[in-house]
Amino acid sequence: MKDELFEKNLILESERLVLRPLEEKDAENVFEIFSDTEVMRYYDLLPFKSMEEAHRQTRFFMQALADRMMIRWGIVLKENAKLVGTCGLFAFSDADKKAELGYDLNGNYQHRGIMSEAIPLVLDFAFSNSDINRIEAFIEIPNTASQLLVGKLGFIKEGEMRDYELCRGQLIDITLWALLRRDWEIR
Repeated sequence: MKDELFEKNLILESERLVLRPLEEKDAENVFEIFSDTEVMRYYDLLPFKSMEEAHRQTRFFMQALADRMMIRWGIVLKENAKLVGTCGLFAFSDADKKAELGYDLNGNYQHRGIMSEAIPLVLDFAFSNSDINRIEAFIEIPNTASQLLVGKLGFIKEGEMRDYELCRGQLIDITLWALLRRDWEIR
């Protein structure tokens, strides 16, 4: 399942966006995203304080792609070629035909429909190029914007998990959302 995805062209396009694998040159924009305390509010990392952290994270995404563990696209605006976010698939399970979705967006570009345009490209790529049946999103309960986003994209909330993971030094509650292939095909 997963290997099929890594063998495809990873450049995805929509009207306003190009999604492409991250490159070392993206570290400056990664820093801009990952150093914003509001953007990182519901992320499992603390806000970055140095460019070295951004370089390390960018290299992590690049190496995970090379190792076929994760596909993390940079979300680039066509109008100015600026990388404004990332999104991608990880935690692949060939046995269970599923993957997990993750994403982040520069705070200066939120509320412009960018994620509503980017994530469907990723979902369509996954369902069209593999036998993935299920894509999951784990979202912190207070992150209502993210829950609204995935709900709008057809994900179904399947439940809440108490003290699910240790994040930013404390156990947090998580909502589980999932999109099945059959749900995507009938949208």
